[in-house]
Amino acid sequence: MPDIRYPSNCSARAIFNFCDEIEQYSGSDRVLIDFSGMYRIEPFTMVYVAKYIREFNRRNKKTKVSCIGHKNKDYAANMGFFRAFGLKHGREPNCVDGNDRFVPYTILRTQTIIDEATKDWEPEQDVIERRAAHLSEILAQQSTGNLVDALTYSIREIMRNVYEHSQSKSLDYCAQYWPYYNRVEIAIVDHGIGLRSSLQKNPFVQVDSDSDAIQQALMPAISSINYRGAVIDTNDPWHNSGFGLYMSNRICRLGGSFLICSGDHGIKLDENGKEHIELPHKCRGTAVRMVLNTKRLTELADMLATFREDGYRIARQIKGVGAYEASAASQMLSRDFTK
Repeated sequence: MPDIRYPSNCSARAIFNFCDEIEQYSGSDRVLIDFSGMYRIEPFTMVYVAKYIREFNRRNKKTKVSCIGHKNKDYAANMGFFRAFGLKHGREPNCVDGNDRFVPYTILRTQTIIDEATKDWEPEQDVIERRAAHLSEILAQQSTGNLVDALTYSIREIMRNVYEHSQSKSLDYCAQYWPYYNRVEIAIVDHGIGLRSSLQKNPFVQVDSDSDAIQQALMPAISSINYRGAVIDTNDPWHNSGFGLYMSNRICRLGGSFLICSGDHGIKLDENGKEHIELPHKCRGTAVRMVLNTKRLTELADMLATFREDGYRIARQIKGVGAYEASAASQMLSRDFTK
């Protein structure tokens, strides 16, 4: 039986290689995953690996996946990691909201968002922001402040992208805040069509590869549904302007990092620049890791105003792509634009 060892570190490249090693045994009768070398596990590691193993199981229904070395991995078990990919050990996803500055593995179905919005006669995006704010308050252990605002905005914008563009029936997320290190990590994955298929709906965007799609998606004013000639209700503060993903990655680059993967490619952004990652396997849908440096966060309105002006300068150079004006939602939290 093939014995695949879980990596001793949780770097993105180590996790990608681990998933690819599993992929090499597609069609095998049995696969054994050894978790005894797991010394540290972080939010992105959990959602990416759990999603990958779950999808591997669906594609290889005749392959029996067994696990060893997981019984004493209490943190991962408490976060719902093992149950998330079908191993009967630890807590189930969605079991608790979390405490002590962490949000365990959670699966949010898009139909749940629709049902809540219908029940309360409100836009789906209001439901998404409310959930994002709730997660942020758990992580920060407070209800107001720069950290809560930055987290709420960043989480909301990634969730909005999943809901509005991915055609995914659900999204998975978990998060952790380490105050001692001034570090917050949020990871969100979906099971949708991926960035390449989404952006190909925009006739002004040329997307020939997954790398092209990710780079375009990170630019301001680029969206699958916002382009010159598209029917857009600019009076709707939630209309998609293609600025949310750009703004979120700018927040993360203030001493943190932003990683996004889709298809066969990934891009990591931080203060040192851009790193391209060729994935050794296919990432179905989109996966995002946001790492924020809490010491570098200032008032959200000031940060976004600076990023917005930078974004406008870039957008003006992209002829015909978007409407160039960021929507109200992309510039602030809803409590500000609904006053």
